[in-house]
Amino acid sequence: MLLLTSAIADEVVRIEPWSPWPLIFPAILAVIGILASAVGTRFHSKTMRETGYVAFLLGALAVVAMTWSLSGIWDSRQRADALISIGYETPTFSGSLNLAGNRLAPIAWQAVRDGERVRGVLRPLGDDRWEVAEIEEDED
Repeated sequence: MLLLTSAIADEVVRIEPWSPWPLIFPAILAVIGILASAVGTRFHSKTMRETGYVAFLLGALAVVAMTWSLSGIWDSRQRADALISIGYETPTFSGSLNLAGNRLAPIAWQAVRDGERVRGVLRPLGDDRWEVAEIEEDED
């Protein structure tokens, strides 16, 4: 049976959400590809038209790949930094950012605190605030 400890159940951390500003670069490439394709079509230049198609496809694929990978990397790093800032060492996470109803589901984590391995959850409170709660096993 699992019990919630009251030692840090009320600790609240702020986890800054991911900013998609790096997506501007592949988006610019995609727009340049569209323009090159239009110019190549207008002036009957097969090379320019096909180069535009390739540039657009590369830009669009890069936007999708970067959105998927960079947001996950950012979120993982921010969660780890938040736990480290309140005294945990080497935090790892076993949850994902799935929705439960209209909210994010709690994210399970493990870390070292005062030389002992502890487990807990991060619960979303709204905006960029998350509650940190340790969970301990009951010996009964």
